[in-house]
Formats: sequence, structure tokens, C-alpha cells
Amino acid sequence: MSGSESTSGDRDSQDRPAVLARPGHRGWRSLWGWGRGHLTGRDEEVRLVGGRLKAGSLEFERVLFFSDAVFAIAITLLVVDLRVPFSSAIRSAHVLRDAVPQMIGFGLGFALIGVFWLGHHSVFRQVTALNGVLIRLNLLFLGTIAFLPYPTALLSAALSQVAATVFFAAWVAAAGLTEAAIWLYALRVPGLVDPDLSRAQRRGVAQRILVAPVVFLVSIPVAFVDPNSAEFVWIMVWVLNHLISRMTPGEETSHARDDIPAR
Repeated sequence: MSGSESTSGDRDSQDRPAVLARPGHRGWRSLWGWGRGHLTGRDEEVRLVGGRLKAGSLEFERVLFFSDAVFAIAITLLVVDLRVPFSSAIRSAHVLRDAVPQMIGFGLGFALIGVFWLGHHSVFRQVTALNGVLIRLNLLFLGTIAFLPYPTALLSAALSQVAATVFFAAWVAAAGLTEAAIWLYALRVPGLVDPDLSRAQRRGVAQRILVAPVVFLVSIPVAFVDPNSAEFVWIMVWVLNHLISRMTPGEETSHARDDIPAR
């Protein structure tokens, strides 16, 4: 082989895009920063640009499917504590009365997880690529969502005690701040967010995400004085979200991912 042919072959190999195979193969190492590898075989290949998963690829959609599954499981776990005692002498009126705190907790937890899911949906409607850091941030956020049924159940069982109220508020705030970190990181790294998204729309998404953590952080000092009053402060999440939605342009006007065909 001549020197010119060898040089041409090296150039071609360098110009080829990186390839990421399905999980379990060495191709994942390229995404997570553990190394680089080129794999071929029967597994479907996902083309990367700059080490990123592009929207429309199977692996990109798997991240979203997994996220939705965690949200669904967390909502399902909220109802686990709502159990009807099995007894031939059951009194339904008493059972319903005793279950009121658990039903209120379920409603509160369901509403909050719904708010977080809407925020997650807004973020990933605008994200056009994923890198390893963004995937890890998303996993961290999903961990806070998966754990949320526990502080919710504790709040229901403790009947507005200070420790339970503060712990619940702090955990919800942590979940909200982690979700905000996903969006802020995606905005900071070029190529992860739809470039046609206006500054006002980017700010609007951030504001809606930050409402929940800010409100729950504010409610923590209130909870030390009066836990019942802190619970009323939480209503401001839905009030402020409604106001922000009316005052800022919706992100629904631009969705670059809708125009990206699946590979």
C-alpha cells in the first residue's frame, strides 16, 4: 500500500462519525467519558455528533421512555398506603375517615409529580441532543422523584408535625432544583437545545421550573413556626405557574425535535 493510500485511509477513518451501540457494549464508554470505541454488528447503531445522542435516535428516546416510567411508578407508589382493611365487621364510614390524611397526601403527591413531569416534558421538548452529564443529571432528578412517595407518606402519617413538613418541603425543593439544573446545564452547553428558541422562551421555561423549589424553600422557615401554615404556602406553586404561563410566551411555538426524523 502506498503512503498516499495509507494517508487517505487514515483521513477517512477520522471523518467517520462516532458510533454508540446499545447498552452493555463498549460504545457506552464513549458517552460516559470512559473511552472511545467503534462497534459494528447486529445491534442497531446510533450515530453521534461530538459524542452526543441526537434527538430522533433510539437511545435518545430510551432516555425519555425510562424517565416517563419512573414518573408513572412514583405516582403508583403514592396509592400503596391507601389500603382497605379486610374484615367482616368493616365500617366503611370509619375507614374513609381514617384514610382522609392518606388521600390528601396522595392528591398532594400526585399534583407535585404532575408539575415535575410537565417541567420535564417542557425541557426535553427543547433538548435536541444528550451528553453524558445531561443523562447523569436526569438520573439524579429521577432519583428524587422515585423517593418522593416516602416523604409524602411521612407527611400524611405525621399529621403536620414540624419534622415531617420540613423534610417534605426540603425534598420537593431538592427535586425542583435538580430539574432546574438539567435545563440550565442544557442552555449552557452549545448544541443541546433548539437554537431557534428565543431568550424569552428559555427564561419562561426556567421560571416555571424554579417556582416549585422556591416556594417550598420559602415554606421551610414557616413550617418551623406553624406546619399548617406552611402547607397553605404550597398552593402558591399553582398560582405562580398560572401567572408565569400567562405572562411569558409558550415554548410550544418551536419544537426542533418534531422535525428530526428517527434513525
